[in-house]
Amino acid sequence: MTIETNIETAALVLGKCAANDPWFPQGGDAVVVAWAEVFAKSGLDRSTLLDGVARAYSEAASGFKPLPADIVRHARATYFEALSRMSDDQRDRMLTTAYELMDMGFPPPLAHKHVRQLALGRPPIINLTDEQRAALTKAVTERLALQPVPLRTQAMAGLTKSFGPQEAS
Repeated sequence: MTIETNIETAALVLGKCAANDPWFPQGGDAVVVAWAEVFAKSGLDRSTLLDGVARAYSEAASGFKPLPADIVRHARATYFEALSRMSDDQRDRMLTTAYELMDMGFPPPLAHKHVRQLALGRPPIINLTDEQRAALTKAVTERLALQPVPLRTQAMAGLTKSFGPQEAS
């Protein structure tokens, strides 16, 4: 993010804090810039930070006055909670897509961040061409088709047994 984007994000976060708390202190430009610096170091995007405000105030006790680090902490928790709610199939698809992006030449941190953003319904980080997107979709579909059935699924299949009235006697 650019410094302008970080400043806009900080202003939005401070505005959301003020919307949650009518007695929230009104800071000036210096406060916005200070919060923007903390947010820039966090590496979190705007929507994640705004989600952090919502979580912070939903869990806060009366008189809560957040600092930017509090918002970052809550934003990270919200982000990882959302990822943990993903199904195994969603996680497999996400990781497979990241591996395919790496095969296309994207660095691992960028590939992983991109697929996490998409999995959470956020804007993509990597702007793929139509040809790249088609090739990625094809490669992911082919790779997922080659994956064996997970062992936990195979093991559970042999353990199911129905117990009807005829077996109870």
